[in-house]
Amino acid sequence: MCVCYNPRIVSRDRAFHIQILLCSLLRTAVLLCFLLHLFPLSYACDEELRTVSIKVAADEEFRSQSDWQLRAKRLISRSSARFKNEFSIRFHIEKFVFWNSDNSADSLFELLHDLRKKISHEGCDVVMGLTSQGQQGMEFEYSGIAAYLNSTVLLRELPSESTMERMMAHEFGHLFGAADLHEKGSLMDEEKPGEKFDTFTRSLIVLNKQRDFNPYVFPLSEGKLDKAAALYKKRKSLGLREDSVGMLLAVFYLEMEDYSSMMEECLDLIGKNPDSPEAHNLMGIVLRRTGRIDEAVVEYEKALALQARFPELHYNLGIALMKKGLLEKAIGEFKEAVRLYPRYAKAYVNLGHVYVEMNRADDAERECRRALEINPRSSEALSTLGAALILKENYEEAERISHKALEINPRLFGPHNSLGSIYVHCGRIDEAVNEYKTAIKMKSDYPEAHYNLGRAYFLKGMLGEARKEFLEAVRLRPDYDKAYCSLAAVFLRLDELDQAVRECRSALEINPDNSVAHFNLAHALYRQGSYKQAEKECRKSMVLGLEVPQCYSLLGIILEETGKRREARKQFLKALDLNPQFVEAHLNLANLYFKDKNFSKSEAHYKKVLEIHPLNGQVCHYLALVYFYLKDYDLSLAYVKKAEGLGIIVNPDFKKDLFKKIGKKIYQ
Repeated sequence: MCVCYNPRIVSRDRAFHIQILLCSLLRTAVLLCFLLHLFPLSYACDEELRTVSIKVAADEEFRSQSDWQLRAKRLISRSSARFKNEFSIRFHIEKFVFWNSDNSADSLFELLHDLRKKISHEGCDVVMGLTSQGQQGMEFEYSGIAAYLNSTVLLRELPSESTMERMMAHEFGHLFGAADLHEKGSLMDEEKPGEKFDTFTRSLIVLNKQRDFNPYVFPLSEGKLDKAAALYKKRKSLGLREDSVGMLLAVFYLEMEDYSSMMEECLDLIGKNPDSPEAHNLMGIVLRRTGRIDEAVVEYEKALALQARFPELHYNLGIALMKKGLLEKAIGEFKEAVRLYPRYAKAYVNLGHVYVEMNRADDAERECRRALEINPRSSEALSTLGAALILKENYEEAERISHKALEINPRLFGPHNSLGSIYVHCGRIDEAVNEYKTAIKMKSDYPEAHYNLGRAYFLKGMLGEARKEFLEAVRLRPDYDKAYCSLAAVFLRLDELDQAVRECRSALEINPDNSVAHFNLAHALYRQGSYKQAEKECRKSMVLGLEVPQCYSLLGIILEETGKRREARKQFLKALDLNPQFVEAHLNLANLYFKDKNFSKSEAHYKKVLEIHPLNGQVCHYLALVYFYLKDYDLSLAYVKKAEGLGIIVNPDFKKDLFKKIGKKIYQ
């Protein structure tokens, strides 16, 4: 029996099946839409794509592979796909460069610093180093390393390309704030990275998606710091003993200036791992920031014993030594920091700062300009450069540079201090006071600004206010020998000679080579009648380089008091060689010549004083006496009238003698 084909029945059956299929597909689509509504496929499918540019630096061992560039492209492309699908973050290779790595490095940590030293970012967001170096026995966890703050990644070649790609994605996670975790299955698990991002890591990467890759600013904006710290803190509360979480939490507390919380984290980190150079470095920073400088130095030295090639450690130790006044040692540490990392702009700035402290203006300017070559918008470099230019008496350029620093960073206090010093030089004392007060308002514990404000008050004759500011300066900085010197000057002006001597000796205990302290001490001792000691201190100040007319003039006065009038005259003349307009030396010479009855020379120097200060009534009185002895009685009378017109009471007996002489002349 043959079965005949019935096209109509087949057609009905097909239509029925198609209808069933369409209904099924419709139900599936509805279900998928519902599921998609509940569980989006991507964290950021609707967000703007963030492209991160990468410079790939392969060392000579990695480059020995003929297809090394293709391999690098595959690895980065696959890692990029993970981030693009999850977070709309894409990694793009900007360029390939050769890196001749240090074969003596015995850890990825040292290789990372070698990479930083030799390969600059040059407009790229991230430097990705690839190396085939590695010693036997290296644990898997040391296959890669990444630096969150300076956007540098280093990956060691692994036998499996899929494992290497997973490790690369793991290290990219660190660039966006992720931490090494004890989280099985997570890509950030530190023992065996899995395939997926855990919830904690997702939150951090989303928070850091728009992070700044500028190496001179903190990656996250101020508004996101608290959120990141809260995430790390919540994770730590789980008690999983994840050191990486604690380390990042300490870094964020540092940026937030929450030093008590940072101290707790550092103590916890060191307690868990006493051989962590990073933990000792952070502990040193928080100790230094809280004024415990000696303890900070100990922590830095512990860290350096563990990792001597860590440039930040040398930099931080340099700051601590600078605060202790050990400037030469600080210079050595800053120089080592830039040797290890030649683009360390902040280290050049601090070198400049030390040189400013040492009055080495040319050296300070050179280091600041090096910093600005690396980072032209370094407000700290501009601020320190302004201070260096003040030392070079280039006040116009210093003012321009200081204003430029404030344009970049209005919260910077140093330029206000510099502007105050510029205005003092220009005689704009009230403006200087305002600048110093602004600096102090921004940073109340700024000893240099308190000291400079005291100097400005001193120039205004406000001795009480000056004394208060100098005392605050030495309270904030007990080794501030300049402030003790200035206190001595206040007490000299107040005629409190014993206190002036004590302040000078305090300054000299701190710095025996402080020439100004020796000069002020000489002044105080002279006024106490201790001429021999005063002469000794005055000469000491000159040996130490105080080549100023005031010093020669004081020595001349002391010598004159001890009967050495010829030597005294030489000192007054030396003062005038340095400054022909120095009134005090002209006056002292005039008085000396008067005593020697050399009235013609006495006249010349008194008249010079009047050229500079025409309203000096006392000098008019002296000239009246000179002309009396020169028998020019009319001119003598004229100067008597000038002196009286300026408020000077002329000796009545002298006037009587003068009138007699004038009368004799008239009657003759």
